[in-house]
Amino acid sequence: MTKKTPTARPGGRSSRVKEAVFAAVEEFLAENPGELPSMATIAERAAVNPTSLYRRWGDARKLVGAVAVDSLMRELPVPDTGTLRGDLVGWATAAAKSLSKGGTVSMLRVMAAVPATNGKMANLRDLPIGRRVAELDAMLARGRKRGEKAPDVVDVLDLVLAPIYLRALFMGPVKTTRGVDRLVDRALALAELQRPPRG
Repeated sequence: MTKKTPTARPGGRSSRVKEAVFAAVEEFLAENPGELPSMATIAERAAVNPTSLYRRWGDARKLVGAVAVDSLMRELPVPDTGTLRGDLVGWATAAAKSLSKGGTVSMLRVMAAVPATNGKMANLRDLPIGRRVAELDAMLARGRKRGEKAPDVVDVLDLVLAPIYLRALFMGPVKTTRGVDRLVDRALALAELQRPPRG
C-alpha cells in the first residue's frame, strides 16, 4: 500500500501565525496609541514564540510597518479608471480616507517616531511600504502605456502622499479628502514640465 503524501492546507500554520501576530499588533496600538510594542509583548498576545517574530520581521518597527501596509493592501485596492489622473486621485483619496481611522494614524506615528535600527537610509522598495510602491509603479507604467505623461514614483510620494501623511501626523485623523485632486494635479504638472522638448 502506497503512503499518501499529505497535501498542504492553503495558508497553513504560517498564515495563522501572521494573522494572530497582526491582530495582536492592531489590538495593542488601539489600547496604547502611539506606543511601539515590544516583540515580547506581541509574542505573548499572539501566543507565538518571540524567535518567530524576530526571524520573520526583524524588529518591532518593521512589524508595525508590515501591519500598516497589510491593512492598506486589504482595504485600498489600486483603481483602474482608464486615465492616470483618475487612478491617482482615486488612490490618493483612498489613502486619505484610511487615515480617518485613529488606529492607522497611531501606526503611522509609531513608524515615524522610531528610527531605523541600523541608522541607514533604506531602499524604498525594501521598506514595508515597498509593496504599495510597486503597485504605484505599475499604475504609472499603465498610464505611460496609454500615452499619458506620468510623474516619477518618488515625485508622487513627495507631492501627493507626503502632504496627506503629514497632516495626519500633526493634525490627527483626516476629516476631509478635499484638495487631494489638487495634489495630484501638481504632480502631473511637474511631469509635463519635465517632458523633453519636441523637435
